[in-house]
Amino acid sequence: MRVYREASELDFRLEDLPATSAPRRVWMADPAEFDVAYAINPHMRDDAGALKRVDRALAREQWDALRSAFLELGLETRVIPSLAGHPDLVFCANQALPVAADVSADGRARFVRSHMRWPERRGEVPHVAGALEAAGFESLELHTNERLEGMGDGLWHPGRRLLWGGVGPRTSAEAWSELAVRLAVPIVQLELVEPDFYHLDTALALLSHDACLWLPEALSPRSRALVERLIPRRIAADPREARERLACNACCPDGRTVLLQAGCTRSCAALAAAGFVVRELETSEFLKSGGSVFCMKLLA
Repeated sequence: MRVYREASELDFRLEDLPATSAPRRVWMADPAEFDVAYAINPHMRDDAGALKRVDRALAREQWDALRSAFLELGLETRVIPSLAGHPDLVFCANQALPVAADVSADGRARFVRSHMRWPERRGEVPHVAGALEAAGFESLELHTNERLEGMGDGLWHPGRRLLWGGVGPRTSAEAWSELAVRLAVPIVQLELVEPDFYHLDTALALLSHDACLWLPEALSPRSRALVERLIPRRIAADPREARERLACNACCPDGRTVLLQAGCTRSCAALAAAGFVVRELETSEFLKSGGSVFCMKLLA
């Protein structure tokens, strides 16, 4: 399989790709250690340059509410224990890229271990890998030490055997080139161009087989063209809400219900107008570290 970087290279339609089933299991990481202990993205410091301060009790309440939302949508929800000295483990979308059995070429469920950019987060990877291995997933390592940050930059298309791969400060283009061959799956590569949108999941939310919520200006022009060619229903997030409230870091597990940060008024209105059921959740404590709903779970 190949990596697609230009709209002119596309030689398939979404409806031509093999169908896949929606994940029915979600992993979350216990937030007991969550804090802003260092700055590795632009969201983690206040206007004076100081690290933002976290209310851990409130963070726990917000995490519990998100977990309840997943359970109410019928998702089996598993919890990965916290890990001392790893305050960002709670953003468990980043440490692995799951490859579901109906996506894998041989029908075996796997996950690709991440190669995290920042040393502060590298210890999270074996911790999450252990939980996935215990659940029966096979581990897959990149042959090279290229950067890869799991589902932060790797988004499986809902209902189709296609992977969207973000390239920017956290994941390299070379990682997607390797995985296109080893996973035998087509990958659409998107370039992130705005510092505030350091993972693809902060700029693009795949909602259903034909719809997304996105911030076009966070992507390069040729990457915008790829999204426009492949996804017919593109809902533009409000730019301020996307930047300040991470509106695009949303999750739509059932193709109908969109979970996203509370207070994204204009983005919510656009989603509702497009026929989606919007459920606003407060993740204000986690926004201080540059993450929200999508970052806080791993669908596998």
